[in-house]
Amino acid sequence: MDEDEHPLLKVPDFLKNHPELQSRGINLTLPLKPFAVYQTDPLAGTGFAVKILDPNTQEAAICERLQMSLESRNHMIPAEVVRSPSQPPLLLMPCLSRIDSVPFHNASLNFLLSFFHQIAEGLEYLHRHRIAHLDMCPDNLVLAHDRHTVADRRVEGKKVYIIDFHTSRQLESPPGTQPAIVLPYTQIDPPSGIKHFDPYSWDVFENRLQVFCHSRPEPLIVRWLIRWLIGTERGCRAACRCRPTARRVRQMLTFMRGLVYTLELLSNLPAILRRLLP
Repeated sequence: MDEDEHPLLKVPDFLKNHPELQSRGINLTLPLKPFAVYQTDPLAGTGFAVKILDPNTQEAAICERLQMSLESRNHMIPAEVVRSPSQPPLLLMPCLSRIDSVPFHNASLNFLLSFFHQIAEGLEYLHRHRIAHLDMCPDNLVLAHDRHTVADRRVEGKKVYIIDFHTSRQLESPPGTQPAIVLPYTQIDPPSGIKHFDPYSWDVFENRLQVFCHSRPEPLIVRWLIRWLIGTERGCRAACRCRPTARRVRQMLTFMRGLVYTLELLSNLPAILRRLLP
């Protein structure tokens, strides 16, 4: 069928003719998210993605702020906000891999903990800068492979990046003092009957490892971690103490990774000694 019969597949004319995109040779061919995000031909290399930003949200300001320092602890995808006087702002970024491309079904415990440690580290960075993401679901995480680092030197291989700051907020108070807000629309439902949430605590609540273990029994340590992140939600109107902060989660995962590594090393010690001793 002709593409004209499928509006969801069409790239808007203003993107096709956008002078900034044309000057960079960026030819968008299909949608990643209809009416919002479009990408270049996936068969022609790693490519680019372009998101149309809503000027009524804080997304453009948040993305520009986070691009000021692309240190390793910053897990916002390297990107550039392109502004035009007559069109909505655009977010130009590398087109990375979806999280569902990762083989979680046979991943080691150490890999799972390392993967989630990156997400906790990224959340801690956002919260330290008083930014709450507010929609931390698997669809808003992407992964960089080594091939992506060749196309864009700002990208770190094997790094998890956080995307889609459409509902995100810049807040006045840091974690521990920020009162609850009315939650915006999110892809993960809040506990029944609760509409107000400490925004920092909500980010942690959303991040419950369901992305990892949907096709395998969770290891005991992962089940404990999930319960810890869920906490004992009471619908706090003040700063929430029902679950750990992102900083505390990152610290715990650092400890757990070290513990798992040590136990694996000790379990292999007899074999190592047999090879070393005559």
